[in-house]
Amino acid sequence: MVTVARQQVDVGQSKLAGLIESDYDYTRPRRGEVREATILAMGENDMVVDLGAKRDGIIPPRDLDLVDDDAYIDSLEIGDRIPVVILRTWGHRDGVVVSLNKGLQRQDWLRAQELLDKEEVLEAEVMEFNRGGVIVPFGRLRGFVPNSHLSSLPPGLRGKRLRDAKAKLIGETLSLTVIEVNQQRRRLVLSERVANNRRRQQLLEELTEGDVRTGIVRNLVDFGAFVDLGGVDGLIHISELDWKYVEHPSEVLSVGEEIEVYVMDVDRERERIGLSRKRLLPDPWHHIVGDLRKGDVVRGTVTSMEEFGAFVDLGEGVEGLIHVSEMPHGESTFSDLEPGSSVIVSVLKVDQWERQIALRLQDISSPQAESDT
Repeated sequence: MVTVARQQVDVGQSKLAGLIESDYDYTRPRRGEVREATILAMGENDMVVDLGAKRDGIIPPRDLDLVDDDAYIDSLEIGDRIPVVILRTWGHRDGVVVSLNKGLQRQDWLRAQELLDKEEVLEAEVMEFNRGGVIVPFGRLRGFVPNSHLSSLPPGLRGKRLRDAKAKLIGETLSLTVIEVNQQRRRLVLSERVANNRRRQQLLEELTEGDVRTGIVRNLVDFGAFVDLGGVDGLIHISELDWKYVEHPSEVLSVGEEIEVYVMDVDRERERIGLSRKRLLPDPWHHIVGDLRKGDVVRGTVTSMEEFGAFVDLGEGVEGLIHVSEMPHGESTFSDLEPGSSVIVSVLKVDQWERQIALRLQDISSPQAESDT
């Protein structure tokens, strides 16, 4: 009976050893494999890590020197988990030779692939340039942005002008997206143009009428101002710049100025955004019109001329209309008026609901008109 029991114990121990050996065989390191290891010991020049296998991993001094981030190495402590690549499973009596540097690089490749799959936008600073484009850092990798994917470059540049334009980008931060990841060829390609298109589409989807956004004035034209909202431009028509009459946008805005704008409308199909500046400014209507009554005589300035009459600024951008029929001598008086003319008018009607003021032009050569003012 004792002999049988001992045989059963021996068989059980043999099976357990086989299971343990099988587990270790399953986790046996393979050359080129990436593993997450735990730091067991840190020497002056090397590290010992737990690979979850029979033998520990050894990170040699030369590999640690290749990690171009002293702050990262200094921050590591026993118990930290780090990515490593198996270099050799033989030839080192103390353990398996692994690489932290390649592990960190492989981690960056995985992150690049994730960004490619998710179509996300990232920020990177231009570090150098070559004939084909510019180079940006991506963790411990180098990403390449081709000339054709640099929207920061003015179109049509060639030769020295192109080189000079790329040289000026060094140190600049670009919004980029990953468009190609090829680890075997060590090829990581990014695009500023695609990133801008994605940001523009995302912003167009997010914007709604009534939003208040902060933007940068990019261009001033006769009919208004273009404002960059962070990847897409919107237009402030000259009539929406201020409550007062504005002859040219440069009177109230400067290129490069940061301003708050009110989103009036969003046309996603045509990618057009209408903005307003004046709707975020105090409305002077009630201040100017509050005490205005029919028959009041006031002085104003002609702002614009139309076929049917003249618009007059009564103060702070509040305008009234003098119809041609309300001008002494009709067309002859109308022809004497021009934007900037100072006039004396009497109030015919104030429509608070429609925000309209009807005026009559006084004969300013009349002593009575002068005394009334």
